[in-house]
Amino acid sequence: MDVQKMLEVRKMLEEKIAKLQEELKLYTSLLELLDKAIGERSFSTAAQVAKPEAVEEVRGKGGEVYATAEVYPNYLYVKFREPVRLDGLFKRFFLDKFLQKYREEDAREARQGTLKQEEVLRYELEGGEAEATAIKIYNYRTEDRRREILRVLRWTLEKVYSG
Repeated sequence: MDVQKMLEVRKMLEEKIAKLQEELKLYTSLLELLDKAIGERSFSTAAQVAKPEAVEEVRGKGGEVYATAEVYPNYLYVKFREPVRLDGLFKRFFLDKFLQKYREEDAREARQGTLKQEEVLRYELEGGEAEATAIKIYNYRTEDRRREILRVLRWTLEKVYSG
């Protein structure tokens, strides 16, 4: 590809990016307007309306509370007692090994067509880049899996907080 052609492609990409940025601004403004309208018509936010089915404490062997887990139909919301560093056991074992095993199982089922892609286990961390204050684990799917996740989380937090 000659330089002139590459410059034309570059210009086309820059124009596309500018157009997408404008579109993003529009959508962001629309979301802000919707949020404002919802706020004016409602006494509570959507997050406040959703009530957990159960709230469980993740306790260590000595009875100390490591985290609180709110159980919703499609996800767990776990708030840690204190921030968990993301450069140690929590990330290496709980996220990268344990939860990844479930993600891989679900992805395999999705490839085989027995599970929808949006039903694959995933998680989101809250907090900064170096530590997490909470985690949302979506699509735990079964009660056995939910119990196993909380059991392994308890073990992991016990090691993290004692270590």
